[in-house]
Amino acid sequence: MNFLDEKIQAQVREALAPIQNPVELVVFKGSGLILPGQDAPGMQEETLGLLKEVAALNEHLTVVEKTLSDPEAQALGLKLAPTILLREAGSSRSNIRFIGLPAGYEFSTLIETLLMLGTGMSGLGEKSQGELQKITQPVRMQSFVTPTCPYCPRAVLTAFRFAFHNPNVVAEGIEANEFPLLSAQYRISGVPDTLILGQGTERVLGGQPERVFLESTLKAAGVGVQA
Repeated sequence: MNFLDEKIQAQVREALAPIQNPVELVVFKGSGLILPGQDAPGMQEETLGLLKEVAALNEHLTVVEKTLSDPEAQALGLKLAPTILLREAGSSRSNIRFIGLPAGYEFSTLIETLLMLGTGMSGLGEKSQGELQKITQPVRMQSFVTPTCPYCPRAVLTAFRFAFHNPNVVAEGIEANEFPLLSAQYRISGVPDTLILGQGTERVLGGQPERVFLESTLKAAGVGVQA
């Protein structure tokens, strides 16, 4: 099954052309066993197939397939499948994650993230980059999204950019429809909905400007915001 037709492949190949540094797309799959109170595995084969098609369009991209029983998944506490870790090849980065199938509008999130990792350029403002360095304790950003939401990529990409510049920030894009139990647990009623968990808890609804996400993230981390 092909996910990308020839026209889309050509567009994606052109979009990925600036990538110069090797990037890994690590896909963690589950066993299919459904645990009580936990979402069943999502669209695992579709996710793996889509990522392989994308990786075939640029020589610097590599797909690595693992399972949730892998020591790395265990160490990171990964429980949902498919979980995608996006990172520079050979690095130990584990703080940029997408959980579910990055389809629809979230396909652009995938492409933009690969470009960020493959070029080293995030597009995040210098002031925001500086203020993010105030965060010295773990903060988790969970952006719930759906493939049909045009505003969702802004939220996820902002979280990913924060994580790119500070290893203490773990950013996760979560396909809300694919994991209904998790969505219900956090009372997700609309998307994008970003939960920020640190010393405190903040919530950002909608595809807000970078500054709104920054202020909420710093507040959750328990640090001040520069005026």
